[in-house]
Amino acid sequence: MEAGPPRERMRRMDAKQNLAQFMAAVSRNTDAQIAQAAAQAQEEAEQLLNDAAARAAADAEREIETAKRRIDAKYQKRMSQVGYRGRTALLSRRQSLLMGLFGELQQKLNDFTASDGYLPWMESLLKQAAPPEGAVILLRRADLAMQDALRSAAGVPCSFRADPAIRMGGLSVLSPDGHRCENHTLDEAFSEQLRGFYRNHSIDGGDE
Repeated sequence: MEAGPPRERMRRMDAKQNLAQFMAAVSRNTDAQIAQAAAQAQEEAEQLLNDAAARAAADAEREIETAKRRIDAKYQKRMSQVGYRGRTALLSRRQSLLMGLFGELQQKLNDFTASDGYLPWMESLLKQAAPPEGAVILLRRADLAMQDALRSAAGVPCSFRADPAIRMGGLSVLSPDGHRCENHTLDEAFSEQLRGFYRNHSIDGGDE
């Protein structure tokens, strides 16, 4: 009769022990699953963070490149504007100097044609390069009054005619057939000086 209760107690103890072992096994399995899930979640979180960081870096790089392009474009535009203004100012200054210089020269030529030395100079042009017989001497209208003295200097029969293209002074010699013209005008000399100054000093901006 007394053997029953101890055996019952043993069975109950075994059942409790089995239950405890089962619970421990379940707990270990659960812990393993939790640990695995946590590790996976951590890995996914790190991947998401890495992806987000990569996207942010790419976006930042694009923003930087865009900003650099904007700055560069603005700089180039500014430099172009400054360069244009600089060239314009330089050309304007050169043109102003040119006009001043050649304005003085033109005034000196005007003074010369009004002086006593003008007629002897005109006579010397015809004496140094005698015109052919029958040539036409082209003059300013105001200089036609000199034609008798100039005809004597030419030494050959020739005629005289006013040429509206001659404004400053001097003369041109037109051949009898009208095909050749020797230009000894102050207008041509002045224009040549002006063209030479343009070429030598790049007034048109060619050296800028």
